[in-house]
Amino acid sequence: MTAEPLRALDGGRGPRGWEALWATDTWRQRDLPHGDLASTYRGEVLVRFDGLEQPWVKEAAKRWARVRLLGDTTPRTMSLYLTDLRHFSGWLAEHAPEVLAPAMLTRAVLEDYILWVRRHPDWRQATRQRRVIALRAFLDEQAADGLDGLPRSAVIHRGEVPRVDYRLPKQMPDDVFAQWIDPSNLALLKDELQRTVVLVLAFTGFRVSSVVTLLRDARTIGSDGHPYLRYRNIKAKRQAALPIPSVLSEQLDRHETFLRERYPDGTDWLIPSPPVGERHGKGGGYHLSHSAVQRIVKHYIRTAEIRTADGQLALGVHPHLFRHHLASSMVAEEIPLLVVQKVLDHGSVEMTAHYGRVHDSTIKQAVWKFHERVNIRGERIALPVDGPLEEAAWMKERIACAKQALPNGYCGLPLVQSCPHPNACLSCPSFLTDESFRRVHEQQRAQTRRLLDTAREANNVRLVELLQRDDDSLRRILEGLDAIESDRAAEIDIRDLVNPAGKERAA
Repeated sequence: MTAEPLRALDGGRGPRGWEALWATDTWRQRDLPHGDLASTYRGEVLVRFDGLEQPWVKEAAKRWARVRLLGDTTPRTMSLYLTDLRHFSGWLAEHAPEVLAPAMLTRAVLEDYILWVRRHPDWRQATRQRRVIALRAFLDEQAADGLDGLPRSAVIHRGEVPRVDYRLPKQMPDDVFAQWIDPSNLALLKDELQRTVVLVLAFTGFRVSSVVTLLRDARTIGSDGHPYLRYRNIKAKRQAALPIPSVLSEQLDRHETFLRERYPDGTDWLIPSPPVGERHGKGGGYHLSHSAVQRIVKHYIRTAEIRTADGQLALGVHPHLFRHHLASSMVAEEIPLLVVQKVLDHGSVEMTAHYGRVHDSTIKQAVWKFHERVNIRGERIALPVDGPLEEAAWMKERIACAKQALPNGYCGLPLVQSCPHPNACLSCPSFLTDESFRRVHEQQRAQTRRLLDTAREANNVRLVELLQRDDDSLRRILEGLDAIESDRAAEIDIRDLVNPAGKERAA
């Protein structure tokens, strides 16, 4: 096959023309049609075809890349696809050298390759999935063009793509975030550009690609008088806007003054690269690089000595962690997932729903660790913590809280059983409570004792009996809660002995 049929479609136009590109195994982004419109926030991309050992694979890959690059696929994404395809080509050369043309690529060969990918010891689940997805797209999209003669059975079915076990996003501790936005810590940074990067990450949850490609006029004031930030969603290839807090808007005012002084010749970027002559300096004609943002994050952590609860420097903090923090915080405040989806500019609500799982998991850990229950006899109630029973017990907890919200605790009845003790929870064996309701119990006991004294003075025997029962239940409940608090204080004392640095940090 030659490039002639391809040139006929667009006349060979482009910075170098397709014929010139076709003769090389390395296509520079600047030479591609529309390559100047693609993002270069991580530098110019090379679309490479070296390493594709079979001539027919290389020829088909170039046709595939041409079609993709004339569409919506970016040079960077195409480069990643070709990396995955190189692994298939290398496997063919070693395990199936007899496949000398598309017509010889049988279903059996593809099955052997998929099995090899699944068993590869050095690849993560996501890598295995990507290898197969790229090959599947290549076969599907080039079956009638670059892979002319490919057998109809030479396909990869959707169910054969390796699955990835979803892992909950990592969360940023609230105390670390508080240190991150602390004005005294921000004052330690050397200039407004670094402070702007720090606060944009903290309050927007933008991907780094969207942070560095912010235009200088990105901030705008809406008709409601509130500041908004317009940005480019590089991943989804669309424009979007986000409301921002006043603290970030005020920082952008200071940042504008900084830009006028540092870049007298002007710049179109909100966060431009350093002036020419400085380290990594490219001048205001370029935006800050992805790696520079990462360096600012690490520099800030060390300069401000931002630490975790155990006293260690929070070096695990990275730019994308703020995106998780924003999403988790909004879900924790019970903001609807559809709204959170809009804020994060996710393509689907399913992606946003993962943060709901994070929130549910966090609540469960808190309940299991701190909200130990006591019944009306002051006895601690142990919740199941093994396998399926743990999840079932947690399901019962969540449904019970939603099903019957009590002013002083929780109902421990099964899901469909009606309550035989309406408004008489202090005499109900299914009643459970925890430390969060201590003040309610103390107030209720004080009121009960006052009523009890009045009933005794009136010699109301029946009322005294009922009130005495409630007073005994409240006394046992409070004693049970006191025992839990005492045990917890002892655990904290032990931890302080083991980690005295943490105690000094907390102080």
